[in-house]
Amino acid sequence: MRSQNRTGVDRRRIFLAPFLGLALLLPMGCGDAGGPEMASVSGKVTYKGKPVTKGTVSFVATKPGQRNATGMIDQTGAYKLQTENPGDGAEVGDYEVSIFSHEEEILDYTPKTPVKVERTIPEKYEDPKKSGLKRTVKPGSNPFDFDLTD
Repeated sequence: MRSQNRTGVDRRRIFLAPFLGLALLLPMGCGDAGGPEMASVSGKVTYKGKPVTKGTVSFVATKPGQRNATGMIDQTGAYKLQTENPGDGAEVGDYEVSIFSHEEEILDYTPKTPVKVERTIPEKYEDPKKSGLKRTVKPGSNPFDFDLTD
């Protein structure tokens, strides 16, 4: 005879329902839903042997459909790439690299004449097609330092 409460509901069904739901969800997993393989990318940017203390490093994908990754350069010259979320790295693959670093005044008005921007590294590094910087991101950790010259 089944164990039922006063309302006529089978207690075993109530007890087993959460476990059945969990068993149905387990095959879905908690990991990546078939997205691209990501890898950690970090390093240091220097110009003439001294740390570049501000700016961005951009990895521009060479393969159509592959996403770009960008990282801010900190005061020590270090950067860490992200594609969507902080520290998620870059997709595994080939990239052209651009590095942007300027000394800019922060203005609270719009000047009548353009303000001259002082570059802290040569302009060629801002264009991934002209920078001459290329990297291949492989699974795992990818330490990429950039020692820029004139």
